[in-house]
Amino acid sequence: MSPMPRRPLLALAYLVPALALAATVVVTRTVSTELVLLNDTLDHPVLFGLAALLLGGLAVRELVRPIPRARVVVVVATIAGMLGWMGYGLRWTLSPSYEVASVKGPGRLSLIVREQHGLFEYSMVLSIREDAGLLSREWSLGCPGFDLAREDLHHVRWVGATRVEARIPMEDEEELVGVDLNASGRPIGTCDYVVSPSSGSE
Repeated sequence: MSPMPRRPLLALAYLVPALALAATVVVTRTVSTELVLLNDTLDHPVLFGLAALLLGGLAVRELVRPIPRARVVVVVATIAGMLGWMGYGLRWTLSPSYEVASVKGPGRLSLIVREQHGLFEYSMVLSIREDAGLLSREWSLGCPGFDLAREDLHHVRWVGATRVEARIPMEDEEELVGVDLNASGRPIGTCDYVVSPSSGSE
């Protein structure tokens, strides 16, 4: 029985999208982009990574097609790689974020509040979005996640056209988190914190 011939064109057809998907995962995990469209459509590292590994494995399998043992090794390695990537990707699937509020600001700007989930807890994070259709952009304010219940989201507000603040009630005091922005909505500097006695305390 003659060995099965290699099929390099089919291998190339598998390899090209595999490399494109792998590059997408690398870029979205290492480069922070401002475009909402790219963030929403391309930031799926687990799905894209699994597809890249599967297509890459099929490409290599076509190249070693005449050698039965090599085909078996490639299949086993591909399955092992996909299982490993699924385990590695659990940290993204177990830490989802959901938009829970949007506070209209000046012009096309809005203050976005997201609920960022961890393994056993969640926190609120802030960003600024410029609504420009397909070219909409969003900037994280770079503040550490803070503890604010959904019923207290009215404490997140705009202070003028170039500043946003979140007032976080605590037992006997409150923490004021503020971020200054430029005219386009980009954060200037880092978050500043002020702790003061709670207005509701006796």
